[in-house]
Amino acid sequence: MRSEWKLIVLSLLGFSLVQSLECSKHETIKKYQMDRFSVLGETEKDTPPSKTKEVWYANLCDENRDDNERPSDCDKNDVLCGLTEVSVPGKDTLTTQIISFSKSLAFTIEEGEDNLVFLLKGTKWGPNTIDAKLSFACNTNMKKDEIVSSTWHDQEIQIESKGPSGCLKDTDSGKHKDDGDKNNGEEQSNGGHFSWFTWLFVYALLFTLIYLIVVSYLQTRGGSFDDFRTEFTDRSIKFATSLPEFVKEVASKIFGLNRSSAARGGYSAV
Repeated sequence: MRSEWKLIVLSLLGFSLVQSLECSKHETIKKYQMDRFSVLGETEKDTPPSKTKEVWYANLCDENRDDNERPSDCDKNDVLCGLTEVSVPGKDTLTTQIISFSKSLAFTIEEGEDNLVFLLKGTKWGPNTIDAKLSFACNTNMKKDEIVSSTWHDQEIQIESKGPSGCLKDTDSGKHKDDGDKNNGEEQSNGGHFSWFTWLFVYALLFTLIYLIVVSYLQTRGGSFDDFRTEFTDRSIKFATSLPEFVKEVASKIFGLNRSSAARGGYSAV
């Protein structure tokens, strides 16, 4: 019951379940080349008299579930599997540590500028609960993915890889997206100018209304409301009828000034 409630809470927090993750059909992942590749990385270090090898295998897509690069100690349903193997000369290699994240775990996806990040939540590892953060950086010059680092941060393993998995399938779609963003930016810019003009008009109308109310009140102070209403109506009508002439006069002065300036400039040039 507790695990069921945990799944419900994770779902409400925006986590999805990895179960049957078909990357080619996922809204976000389908844009990338995740469904074409798996990731296998190994690091080895001397721990005399032995050698210790750390192996990480990541395969998040059902399309690659039969991948033949999967280590034998990793389950077919693992989306992430980590092994630690110790070898001593003259003895069989011993697997001392196995960490596995099955496809039934909750996950989230984050899109960066040049990478795709998976967050896997809550695998059991003995008495501990471990999370994982997988980062797939795009490198179009590589034919397969490589794990470049694996580090522990408290109860989270962070794995960084580079290769084609983090790249968009169609490079043209990225260009189209850029063009779309540019067009959207222009539309937003035009919308911003329109909004600015609209607010300017509203403020001008509001100040005019306040001016008419104040002047009408001062002219009819001590009188009745009917006197105020009559005064306000008369002033509003006069203002409305004189406004076109006022605008015309201002425009003629502005454009007339420009024409006269141009004429003076032409005369002085002669």
